[in-house]
Parts: sequence; C-alpha cells; structure tokens
Amino acid sequence: MNSSGSNRAGAHIPAAWWPRVVMSRVLRRFGHNHKRRSFAEYISFKETLEAAKVEGLSVGEYIERKHLTGGRSALDQTMDGLVSLGLFSAQIESVCELGPGSGRYLQKTIAQCHPSHYEIYETSNEWRRWLVQQYGVVAKKCDGRALAETDSGSVDFVHAHKLFPGLPFLITASYFREMARVVRHGGWVVFDILTEECFSKEHLDAWFNADPWEWAWSPQMTAREYAVGIFAERGIPLVGSFRVPLFPAVTECMVFRKTLPASGGS
Repeated sequence: MNSSGSNRAGAHIPAAWWPRVVMSRVLRRFGHNHKRRSFAEYISFKETLEAAKVEGLSVGEYIERKHLTGGRSALDQTMDGLVSLGLFSAQIESVCELGPGSGRYLQKTIAQCHPSHYEIYETSNEWRRWLVQQYGVVAKKCDGRALAETDSGSVDFVHAHKLFPGLPFLITASYFREMARVVRHGGWVVFDILTEECFSKEHLDAWFNADPWEWAWSPQMTAREYAVGIFAERGIPLVGSFRVPLFPAVTECMVFRKTLPASGGS
C-alpha cells in the first residue's frame, strides 16, 4: 500500500478513534504491550467499573461516551433502527440476549419493552453476576455455542450485539441455529455481523490503519447471503438491515421476524 493510499484511508477513521490508534502504535514501538484480553473478556469488568465511578457515570454511559465517534452512538443507532423496523410496536414479554457484556443493550431493551422475563448467556463470570444484581435478569449456563437452557419457541426477542464479529464461523453458525430454534412465531431475531458490504476498500483501509495485528481477536466475516438463507429456510425472513459503527469501520445489523403459522397450524 503506498503512502498516499494510507493517507486517504486515515480519513475513514473517525477523529475520536485516532488517539487510541496512535497511542497503541507508540506504546508498541517502545516495547510496551497491554495485557491481551480474550474476546470473551473484551470489556474489562474491574477497569470499566472503576473508570465509570471516577467519571461519575453509569457503566453504560461511560462506555458509550468512550466509544462515541460523533453524532449518535452505535447503541443509539441500533435502537433507532429497531424502532423504525417496528420491533417494539408489539408487546415483548420474553427476551434472550447472547453476550450482553456490560449490559448496554440490555438496559436499553428493558427500557423500551419492559419484558416480564429477560435471560442472558454470558461467558464472563464477573459481568454475568453483575448484570443479575443490577437488572434482575436470569443468567443461563453458557457453553459458548448453544442456548441449551432455553426451550424451543419460547422467546419473543432473541438478540446479540457486537458478538458475532469476533467469533469463529462455526460458533456463529451454531448460535444462528439456536436463535432460530428458541424464537416463537411472530418473534424477532436481531444480531450484527461483518458482511461483505462491511469490507469495502475504504473500510478495509480503515482496518489496516487501526493496526490490529496485536489484538486478541480479529474480525470475522459472515456472508450476508448465508445469514439470510439459514433463517429463511426456517421460516424467519429478513425484515431489514442497517449499518452501525464498529471500530474502526462498520458492522451490519440484521433484523428477522419468524412468520406466524397458517390458520390452524401449530
């Protein structure tokens, strides 16, 4: 890649993200590397709670401000998109979330639809315990590939955010099958993935400029046609999709809804 191309690519990294990119490069140049964190522990529990306390913010507010790139955050853009596609127009009583982490999307979802039951599958023991204490959600045993403790056709809304972009394909495919299994007729399935459209030349240049070679995870592409097809063949067609920020580029949020059975069907 020539220097002029690199300069053009830099313009695609939002200004708010540049300090993170530059500092990472400087520290590595002088032989200092932060402790690498696995994707399952992507947001540090202790560090995040302490930093939020210092700033006088809730955990969700702190993380959103930290990752804000101008305008509305990825979380707010996601919620706006779900509202515009009609997800919250009908009553949602039961929700299942995969990998809620710090609970930012969990908190917003509860505020939007006030479900009577909210269950989570979270691999981080610290975040899982904290979410149960903070929000009264039900924590299910998480094996990292299935929703084994959730009955088939039992939830109105099953979702995951900023999870599949960092998981190996077979795990993502396993979760797709599980999400399709647990959602009930008329229910919704929502997740974001890195599709082909998220890796245009400009987006790919942004990834290279972010210098991700020392990260503990790498972006995993999932073919859009595959994702749409695996749900369509299970009677869960795509309602719509939209892009939201994912440092240093974007990810595509996919929204599906399971069709209601024909009159007299089961």
